[in-house]
Amino acid sequence: MKCIVIDDERIAREGLSEFIKEFDFLENRGCFSNAHLALEKLNTEIIDLIFLDIQMPLLNGMEFAKRITDKSPMIIFTTAYSEFALEGYKVNTVDYLVKPIFFEDFKDAVSKAKKMYDLMRKQEDTSKPLFFKENGVLIKVHPKNILYIQSMQNYIEIHLENSKRLIIHHTLKKILDQLPTEDFLQIHKSYIVNSKQVSRIDGATLYIKDIALPISRNRRAEVLKISLPN
Repeated sequence: MKCIVIDDERIAREGLSEFIKEFDFLENRGCFSNAHLALEKLNTEIIDLIFLDIQMPLLNGMEFAKRITDKSPMIIFTTAYSEFALEGYKVNTVDYLVKPIFFEDFKDAVSKAKKMYDLMRKQEDTSKPLFFKENGVLIKVHPKNILYIQSMQNYIEIHLENSKRLIIHHTLKKILDQLPTEDFLQIHKSYIVNSKQVSRIDGATLYIKDIALPISRNRRAEVLKISLPN
């Protein structure tokens, strides 16, 4: 996650920067002594998380947070004033840390942010459409509408809802890399399935609606983890 620190106290900025270095999922993209300087950063780069002081000159942290709601970064307030906590949760706040900030409290806060970030990424991946060319025509496909995908040598056949099919020049591995990992699973050297479309599993056979697909022996354990409808 790309993050920045905004605090008018140099010691506070340096302390938070040292904490950030301890987490490989955090990338410090800058420290700012006032919120106006940080606004310029947000206009040129997407930032996922902000460590934000409240009592600062020129533009306080709370007003800054309200001003950037359209950019939607997560915020962890880092302040000496506990009385702003309730107001802080009216914006996109992950946590509210009161100075002096201890490492364990910082760790808990960034762990919350990581969980929220991962959840948002999953939702984005699931809803993001894919684009394929069939006979020179660009076609948009939403992953949720895919039932299963079959390999046919140098081509793949994408089976969609409403009995629609696309045949495109692609490999099974390449398309698997493009699909949301939590929803799609390769069950055989020739088949990928949308796990949310699986109706039942019977021995070495998986069913999507009434379509029977083979399960490879070496993939059976992974396939059995699929949550089936009641």
